[in-house]
Amino acid sequence: MGGAGRVAIVCIAYNHGQWIEETLDSVRLQDYPDLQLIVVDNGSTDNTAERIRAWVAYSAGSLPVQTIYLTESQPYCQLFNRVISTLEGQFVIDLSGDDVLYPRHVSSSVSAMVANPGAAFSFSDATIMEHTGEESGYYKRDRSGVLTNVPDLEKLYVILISRSCISSPTVMFDAAVLRQEGGYDESLFYEDFDILVRLSRKYRAAFSDHVGVLKRTHAHSMSAAQYLPYHSKMLPSTVRVCAKIQQMNISPEEDEALGVRVLFELKHALWSANFTPARELVKLGRGLGLKTPMFRIYSLWARLGLDISWLYLRLTRS
Repeated sequence: MGGAGRVAIVCIAYNHGQWIEETLDSVRLQDYPDLQLIVVDNGSTDNTAERIRAWVAYSAGSLPVQTIYLTESQPYCQLFNRVISTLEGQFVIDLSGDDVLYPRHVSSSVSAMVANPGAAFSFSDATIMEHTGEESGYYKRDRSGVLTNVPDLEKLYVILISRSCISSPTVMFDAAVLRQEGGYDESLFYEDFDILVRLSRKYRAAFSDHVGVLKRTHAHSMSAAQYLPYHSKMLPSTVRVCAKIQQMNISPEEDEALGVRVLFELKHALWSANFTPARELVKLGRGLGLKTPMFRIYSLWARLGLDISWLYLRLTRS
């Protein structure tokens, strides 16, 4: 692992008292020798801060830990950028306070970055844990454990435009590149769609064939509110990212991929009765030249504002 440097792990927690100790333990148990952990309690209203203090006092061992305790919650992207602006590590991991790093995730990710000079980030497979406790792999594998659907790194920008294909908790960033590109877009409510697309537009990515992270999905996770009826905080950010992508695109293939994404997000915006972002997505679709029958139906639906979000809730929760 020659040429590898310090890895800074930024763990921002908000009301993660139920899981935070397991998360922090997973950092301490990594086998990579040069780690720095920055733990931020983002104004939690549960016992997250107390559990962090106890863990640092009794369980951190020799791991270098910096803590930040906020009395009021701050926007995630702004807070993350503020933290990384003070770091000196070569690589950065953005770790949620309810996720878990599997052993060797850091060292395996560093190896992937070192083996791929010029890569802006690496990513790996993940285990997704539902609120029921059921677990599944993020990527499909055959019976012998061989991956069957990893995205083509040479076409990653186009694939990321059209669909989510990276489990963001597995990502390790090149810290210098991340800062050079301005970090997370602070105008957005969430970060991963935008930053991965922006970096993939200009840089290579590396993939490491290991299961690196346990990603929890639960009622209080950010992704659970992605299509919250009437008041999604994520959809307006998704619209802004799609508009940015339209400006970055340089080929018909890329515009076609954006059209696929616009139709997907428009469908969910309409079903969840988020009509303001839906109408903005219609405008984007028209700008891309979408003329399919489904797009025409969606456009009419957005104009009429037909609310069937009650059915959407029933279908998505069944």
